[in-house]
Amino acid sequence: MKIWTVANQKGGVGKTTTTVSLGGILALQGKRVLLIDTDPHASLTYYFGIDSEELEVSVYDIFIRGSNMASEEILQALCPSTIENLDILPATMAIATLDRSMGNRSGMGLILKKALAKISEHYDYAILDCPPVLGVLMVNALAASERILIPVQTEFLALKGLDRMMRTMSLMQSSHSK
Repeated sequence: MKIWTVANQKGGVGKTTTTVSLGGILALQGKRVLLIDTDPHASLTYYFGIDSEELEVSVYDIFIRGSNMASEEILQALCPSTIENLDILPATMAIATLDRSMGNRSGMGLILKKALAKISEHYDYAILDCPPVLGVLMVNALAASERILIPVQTEFLALKGLDRMMRTMSLMQSSHSK
């Protein structure tokens, strides 16, 4: 499974729109696609008409339970979309508490990568929609990914967000090479 992350440390630049568009195009080409909402605003979740308040299991549970979550349980957390070959791992507002509640647990930056490895044979692509804030959610998404897409508007503040993202990626690369 190829894992891509759509991220920028600036809101309103089109991260969710890019995620939905890429996922839709790949699904229409016959690829099995999983879109993952890691943003507490849950825009991707709402885009597909999923009511996050009615979810029994979401991406939050993967972070809380970590490696204790079996592949079957992860697959049960997924919501099918109206587009063939396209599923959603929805978010709830509870993920906004993860930075505070997880503290400095060992290996917390690799939770999502390990969870996706458990279900990798079910999908050709996983595309992660990130929050505009550097924290445990974005770090997990970046660590799990082989490709990072950074949507940018041609305005000053958006370009500052791009600069922050590039510095973040550089820091992550240097910490992984040690």
